[in-house]
Amino acid sequence: MKEIFALDIGTRKVMGIIARQAEEQLEILDVDIMEHISRPMFDGQIHSIEEVVKTVKKIKENLESRLHKKLNKVGVAVAGRNLVTFKEKITRELPAEAELDYQLVRDLELEAVEKIIADADSHLSQFHCVGYSPVYYELNGSRISNLIGHKGQNVSVEVIATFLPRVVLDSIFAVLKKAGLELINITLEPIAAINAIIHFEMRHLNILLVDIGAGTSDLALTREGVVFAYGMVPEAGDEVTEAICEKLLVDFTTAERIKRLLQSHKEIEYEDIWGKKRSIKSEQIKEGIIPRIRALAGSIAKLALDLNAGPPQAVVGVGGGSLTYNLINELAASFNIEADKVGIRRPSAIKGIKDNTNRLTGPESVTPLGIAIMTAQASGLRFIDIEVNGIKLNMLDFYQKKDILGALILSGIDNKKLHPRPGLALTVKINNELKVVKGTMGEPAKVILNGKPAPSLSCKIKPGDVIEFYDAKDGEDASALICDLSDIKPVRVIFNQEALEINAPVVMNDERVTPDTPVADRASIKTLALTLREVLVSKDININTLNEKQILININNQPHLLTQRNFTLLLNGSSVNLDTLVNDSDLIDFLPDVATFYKIKDVVNIPKVSERIRINVDGKDIDIEIEPVQIFMNGKQVRPEEFLVDGADIKVYYLQERQVILSEIFRYIDVDPQRLKGKTMKILVNDQPAGFTTPLAEGSQVKILFEELNKEVI
Repeated sequence: MKEIFALDIGTRKVMGIIARQAEEQLEILDVDIMEHISRPMFDGQIHSIEEVVKTVKKIKENLESRLHKKLNKVGVAVAGRNLVTFKEKITRELPAEAELDYQLVRDLELEAVEKIIADADSHLSQFHCVGYSPVYYELNGSRISNLIGHKGQNVSVEVIATFLPRVVLDSIFAVLKKAGLELINITLEPIAAINAIIHFEMRHLNILLVDIGAGTSDLALTREGVVFAYGMVPEAGDEVTEAICEKLLVDFTTAERIKRLLQSHKEIEYEDIWGKKRSIKSEQIKEGIIPRIRALAGSIAKLALDLNAGPPQAVVGVGGGSLTYNLINELAASFNIEADKVGIRRPSAIKGIKDNTNRLTGPESVTPLGIAIMTAQASGLRFIDIEVNGIKLNMLDFYQKKDILGALILSGIDNKKLHPRPGLALTVKINNELKVVKGTMGEPAKVILNGKPAPSLSCKIKPGDVIEFYDAKDGEDASALICDLSDIKPVRVIFNQEALEINAPVVMNDERVTPDTPVADRASIKTLALTLREVLVSKDININTLNEKQILININNQPHLLTQRNFTLLLNGSSVNLDTLVNDSDLIDFLPDVATFYKIKDVVNIPKVSERIRINVDGKDIDIEIEPVQIFMNGKQVRPEEFLVDGADIKVYYLQERQVILSEIFRYIDVDPQRLKGKTMKILVNDQPAGFTTPLAEGSQVKILFEELNKEVI
């Protein structure tokens, strides 16, 4: 027969029970009870782990010594400090002719608890499930009190699961580990108590069970055959003890002794904090602590009324605190129910218990016996030890239904770290065409189970498993350079006889950018046409040193705007400005030191000369072109080779017939100025005196004579 070890670690005392399941009853083999030496716990919460370990170790050693065996596994219960509860309903279709057994029902209940945990996601990452109770069962849609042995098409169960902060349970786990005990079963104290003392036959009544200890008062409520609510009040017997401390100025241990003597002694002797021996009548103390007892009853009633939506039909008290003077009467008053509907139940009311020690008689033994019963039946929740990233954790076993994902969530790893976030895409418009650049997908989380890559997050785990977790790596946001996205095709040109490939200019959000500029999200990118200005810049020519000046002239009363430069720029042989567009295979000539100035012939259309006459000047034949136009600039006749000046007024006359006059010969001959010193010039045409406007014809003979003043010299 299997023996079990159950521990009730209370605020004031610890009780250890060794029991053995024998046929239809649980046989109590040994019991050890010990109070904490100091006050290592307050309101059910362990404050000094080491002090609690000392007490647990001592009880363990006492039992081991008497039983002559080693104790290494234990079942425990915890008070409902900062308790939260959730309800969940699960429905499952059944195979044809399948008979419901204990395991199937248990699995269904645990599935509901798992769903609560899964749905809560990270909200319960800092909480442990410490127990649950079926609220009701349904078979084929109809309520039923017991599913085992039945057959049907579908089955449902609603459970109420209780959760406590991890810090509450972690302290219990730490105590057990330091005491050399392995936790095999855990439950909530009111669950243990109600399973022991409120039989299933009684649960059709609306009953409040209140387990009043030293630090907490734990509540459980039944109705219509089920336990439907749990709760906890962080007030209990210690509040009354502290009231005695304040009234009599004694330490806590002395006040606790006085409280226990109130019912059996009419007068109590004690020593105050000054070391003075004193004596006081019990009635005086009772009168002084009534307000505190009434406040405790009121706190219990307030929570119970909220949970129950009204007063219960009966209130059952268990736990050592239920023996507090007049508390039962105050509870009846707080609930406004008859006094005979509030009472204390003792272990003698628990079915299936054989106490060989005869020491478990008071209401303080009900919860420890409930823990022993649930440990023997393995009907509480079991925990397994695992390790995640070097941290030891206690994880709910749930009959091996737990997986790596559950372990990671329990360890506090955020769900967001399990899966990589894809990198953000880059969306841009290129020459008004939408383009999307995708970010990288990232790398999934890496999980190592016992030194090997885990097949999946749903891989089942077992006690002692070691998990290493490496966060998923988020994908990188998309990035690109201008040269990666814009359709830039280099333009091939010949610049000063050198072959070049030059990229067209690009602007992003109306600002000039280079090919290696990073692209901004939602940017508008445009490729501009290539100009000669861009070509010069690409050759490191300082555009700022190139000067251009515009001049305004009139040609036959028509204005013309011309640009004069301190450089020469030719495109395919023609003079052009800096903003002229460039195309493939263009020839570009740039002469930085050759200025560009316009002559009349550059802006006036002068017909090609087709006629000439030959004349003789001083024995030398000269061919004179007969020009078809006459040009005047600012009233003076000029040649087509004359340079233009700003503001010039040019008149162009196109002649149908034109005579050559004498003055035109001087375009073809030079007269030495030295020959004119002290002399006059005389011109003869065909031996006849002539002037500058004398007409010339084919074969005309021209002589130029120089005469002394008043003398004719040939």
